[in-house]
Amino acid sequence: MKQWIKAAGLSLVILSSSMYAQAAQAAQKVGYVATGQAMAQLAKRYNVPEKLRNEFKDRIDELRGIENRMKTKVDKMKRDGELMSAADRTKLQREMASLESDYKLKAKALAEDQRRRGSEEEQKLVQKIRQAIQDVAKREGYDLVVDANAVLYANPKDDLSSKVISAVK
Repeated sequence: MKQWIKAAGLSLVILSSSMYAQAAQAAQKVGYVATGQAMAQLAKRYNVPEKLRNEFKDRIDELRGIENRMKTKVDKMKRDGELMSAADRTKLQREMASLESDYKLKAKALAEDQRRRGSEEEQKLVQKIRQAIQDVAKREGYDLVVDANAVLYANPKDDLSSKVISAVK
């Protein structure tokens, strides 16, 4: 019986020591990054809004031109509509309808293209941030990095945001 108690005690000691070793091994270094803030700062750094504005400048100017022509025709209709012949009034209304449909079509296409290009630029920034997070985490010895929005409390020393922003190339 004594031998059995010794064996059970020894097993318990070995089991508990391996549990402590696993618990110590499970303790990981966890950091966090404010990815929204990083995206905003990098968008400014890379001048993304200005880049997109310049890319679509000609099409925006074309839409403004159509708007001005529409406004001119509306003003003419208000000012001279009662003095015009029925044929002239009908012609002007058709021109206005044509301009309006052209405007709507081009505005919709422009908005879709701007949304697509904005998403492309955002994806480029996301890839750069991801790579920077991986680089910083490896360099600093972090096992896990999470988004700051998912963290209820964390030690400020584990905030990697500034390091990630400066590491983006």
